[in-house]
Amino acid sequence: APVYVRCHRASAAWRVSGGADSTGTTAMAFRKLVRKLTKQEPAVAFLDVSSEPTVGNLPPAPGDAAGGLPPAPKPVTSSKTPSFASSVDDARDVTDHQLPASPDKTQLTPSNSRKRSSLFGKKKQTPSLISPRMSNIKQSVYEPPNLQLALRRMRHLQPHEKKPASEIGADKKTTKKLPLAIPVDEMMNRFSDGIVFWFVVLRDYLYAFLLLTVLSGGLFHAARVANSENGTDWDQLSGLARATFGAVLFWGNAKSENETVTNGDRDAVLAVVVLDAAQMFLLLGLTVYHYQLKKKVNDAVDVNTITIDDYAVEVRGLPENATELSVKNHFEKHAGAVHEVCLGRDVTRVIELRKKALQLEANHDLLEYMLRRAQRLLGEHIENEPNGPEKWKRLWHLAFDKVKKDLVKTGVLPGLAIDFYALVLEVAKDQSLSMADRSECAARAAKRGMKKGTVGVAKSSDPDDYNPEKIKLKMADLNVLREQNADAVAACAQQGFPVVCAWVSFVEEQTCVDCITKVAESKDRLKNLSFDLLPKAEKPKDARAKMIASGKDDILLFTEAALAPPTKLRVTTAKPPSDVLWENLHFREKTMWKRKTRSAAIIALVLLISLAVIGAAMAANNSLSPFAQCADIGVGGEFLDCPAVWDLGSTSEASPGARTDIKPFITQTSVSVDVFACKGHITFDEWRADVGDLSGFFTATENATAAADFRLAYTAGTATAWAGGLVTNSNVDECAAHVCYTCYCKGKGFGAYYESKDGLQDFCKQYWDNQTLGVVYLTLAVSVSMIMNLILKELCNFLAMWEHPHSLTKKELAIASYMIVALVVNMAFLPLFMAAQIQKLSGVPFLFKGGHPDMTGYWYTDFSNKFAQIVILNAGSFPFTLLTPVVLWRINVWLNTPKVKSQRELNELMTPPPFLLSERYGQFIAQVVYSLIFSAGIPLVHVAMVVFIVMSIAIDRVMLVRYCANPPRYSAKLAALLIHVMPVAVALHFAVATWAFGTRDAPSYMVGGGADFTEAWVGGVRVEDDQYDIGARLGRMNGLVPFVGFVVTSSLFLVTEITLFLQKRYATKSMDLEGCPPLPMVIKQGRLTGMESYKITANPDYKHLFDTDGNDEVAQALM
Repeated sequence: APVYVRCHRASAAWRVSGGADSTGTTAMAFRKLVRKLTKQEPAVAFLDVSSEPTVGNLPPAPGDAAGGLPPAPKPVTSSKTPSFASSVDDARDVTDHQLPASPDKTQLTPSNSRKRSSLFGKKKQTPSLISPRMSNIKQSVYEPPNLQLALRRMRHLQPHEKKPASEIGADKKTTKKLPLAIPVDEMMNRFSDGIVFWFVVLRDYLYAFLLLTVLSGGLFHAARVANSENGTDWDQLSGLARATFGAVLFWGNAKSENETVTNGDRDAVLAVVVLDAAQMFLLLGLTVYHYQLKKKVNDAVDVNTITIDDYAVEVRGLPENATELSVKNHFEKHAGAVHEVCLGRDVTRVIELRKKALQLEANHDLLEYMLRRAQRLLGEHIENEPNGPEKWKRLWHLAFDKVKKDLVKTGVLPGLAIDFYALVLEVAKDQSLSMADRSECAARAAKRGMKKGTVGVAKSSDPDDYNPEKIKLKMADLNVLREQNADAVAACAQQGFPVVCAWVSFVEEQTCVDCITKVAESKDRLKNLSFDLLPKAEKPKDARAKMIASGKDDILLFTEAALAPPTKLRVTTAKPPSDVLWENLHFREKTMWKRKTRSAAIIALVLLISLAVIGAAMAANNSLSPFAQCADIGVGGEFLDCPAVWDLGSTSEASPGARTDIKPFITQTSVSVDVFACKGHITFDEWRADVGDLSGFFTATENATAAADFRLAYTAGTATAWAGGLVTNSNVDECAAHVCYTCYCKGKGFGAYYESKDGLQDFCKQYWDNQTLGVVYLTLAVSVSMIMNLILKELCNFLAMWEHPHSLTKKELAIASYMIVALVVNMAFLPLFMAAQIQKLSGVPFLFKGGHPDMTGYWYTDFSNKFAQIVILNAGSFPFTLLTPVVLWRINVWLNTPKVKSQRELNELMTPPPFLLSERYGQFIAQVVYSLIFSAGIPLVHVAMVVFIVMSIAIDRVMLVRYCANPPRYSAKLAALLIHVMPVAVALHFAVATWAFGTRDAPSYMVGGGADFTEAWVGGVRVEDDQYDIGARLGRMNGLVPFVGFVVTSSLFLVTEITLFLQKRYATKSMDLEGCPPLPMVIKQGRLTGMESYKITANPDYKHLFDTDGNDEVAQALM
């Protein structure tokens, strides 16, 4: 028989097993094994030798309720001592689901070793049963659907209020929905401070952005006046860009060129700059107000609600075999009366298996339904349903189908209208036929009677799905899988669940406060400990060793058993029970940085893919024909006079003239002619290359011979290769031809092209094809950006879950944080860097190769149109993406409620969707941040924010009080994220505003009254600042004002963050006393909000996975 040696190392129970050989062995072999073990693990205490294996947690010694270790047994000297193999496996390489040691092999394993978390996790091995399973699977799980039960369950999950007895009507509904206009004060009595503060934030920011929109009226007015006075056409500034600061820049540039800039112009622009700074300081004031209000709302919610976390602390660092009794004794000794101790265990594997069990039960549920359906159709007796077939006559009509037609065709039935359903049922019930024939007949009958939209196996018309014998075989096979899954659950429970943490709930709130205070005192005392007088070799190496060496009985030193070495605890205030994610408790916080690094890398990869697709679309758009402002290249153009070179306006289909002359320039492929190739001749859509020498080449009399030779060489049908055109050493003539061609076809319009007036459909085909491709490329870029925003939102949810945080709050924070970063980078920084032209950074793929070295008026034409469109689209689409789960849920309920087959299916169908704050805060903060970054020059984003917030308020109120499930006890952590991010957004706004307002094109006063850097035109020459000359911008009052705002905001932010960090460090040493009554009294009076216990069986998110009657291994292992 095998012999089991039970030892104890630190806090884990270790097991050594080996089979006795036929000859026996001496005690020397046994001692050798023990010496080898203790040499590897010096902290091992030898316990006993027995013939029974040790399973699960280390049991207390006989007579020792606290789990003390028994004295070491006498040395074994009998010749019958069993032998042990020489190889001992290192327990640190064995997972917590290691199979029990086999009788013929010595094996050293930890009974309860915690799963070691890694970057991608570690797959656990399925344990084997050590003893027979206690519980049995249910052979019949089917329940017929009951809509009232499902509705009652749904109302229980939603935030309803109880009806007074006088209001309960005939429908017997005991609850009613909350009013849509529920005030904030009433919300404080029903929801957590996180939910309450979300609606406070939406309300306040709605007022703020309405005020910002009003204050932006100064810029809107300035843009309107600038467009009017300057006569800025739509080619220069189009669409939404006309309501941006770009209009002021075009106006200022023109006035500077004409030397008509006045102090009144400078005052007007400076007023816009000052109003913009006032808007940002208004938002900073709102942020400070929200910081104070958050504390008030938190205090108000705490006063109006009593939750179990007011009495509880969270304990980590416990040994894996800790018991509730030992933890309770420890804290009652050092703090006071304990109401309950709940041990947090590693139950991840059981949760997975229990979820699988529910899926198997759902499959069994459907098979039971199919069996009953087949028995009804075949006329077989069903318990409690003797008249089953009559219930299946719904939705049937007198009709002909393939079966009836075959019977009529063969003469079995007359060709008359008959009740075919009744006939088929009679055939199906004919027991003289084979079961295969009866099943086929039942399948055809069911196909006609099946409800439209039935899906899955329930929709099957396969005869095997109507054969009771075959269905029973499927059920038997499924039951085998259910038994195997139940065995795996029981094996996990028999092996034991290692303790990861514990929640200690005290009877009195004051006791909890005293506990936190003593923990802080212990930490302070540890800092003051000194061992300078001891030799270096004897000095304690870590905090635990120092506390042990001090010899004091400390609240942070916990000993599970008398001879076991103590462990150092980490005690903090507890979060609400609904915040606990049990499936992630065993993942180590120390390795969280690895998982976050993985998430950041994946988000970066997705952003790079988005950048590559958008960059490719923009590159394809730039590969189309070049274009320039047509007003500058008409008759008398300064650098290019198109009618003087190719007088397309005088041509027609009958007299092509210049059309024939320009066509070789348009159709040739030897010389590259696109936006990039012609970039040297076109600056910001203005033709800048002087091609006056080309004027008259095709029209002047003195050039008649040269023109004739050119036409002869390049007319259709000739084989002459393109030799460079009129200017053989440059593509300037080809670019000029394309620009003239573009302006001619554009001026004729799409209508003339579509109707093929005057031969334009053939001549202008290339132009309109390019226009179509340009729209496609830009639409692709905008669509990809929007789609990537939605993908990033879902990806952030997945990555936050994949990081395995311990609490729902941390998961929600991760979702919101990733969403903010991803959306801001995708919406603001990537488009900005793609539009910028920075020579020193041009080696970065897709970035810094745009045509804008500065934020001139043309930057607004190119960038602000696209940016404003996407912001407006996001403002309208983001709130509806949050509404989508509710819409889909209601549609699903409406369509599928009549089609459900079981109560389980109906309950799942009627389960309301969750109300998630993380997605809401993530989208809201991201929208605020990337809007504020460019709002200095693009104030239209304020209007988009108003639309976004109005829609969010309306949609979220309806979702919360009408449709979604009751949200968990959210803390104000997400609101704190908004408060901390807002100063960063304001600082970024001021930084961009310094660059946008400080440009030469904006009329500005100089600091100190100088005039060296003021005007864009000096002495009739265009002057531009060096790209890296920040001093030039700060020398202008327009640039200095936002720069001062940037410095002030950044400084205050850094000082505030450091102060808050220090306050947080100090706050962990104490806990506020709210004056709550004793916890048992609060529970008895029903005044406790939320769950009454931290136990997993009390959590509604996990309760359905665990039996609460205590009749199975899992329930007993969790006790």
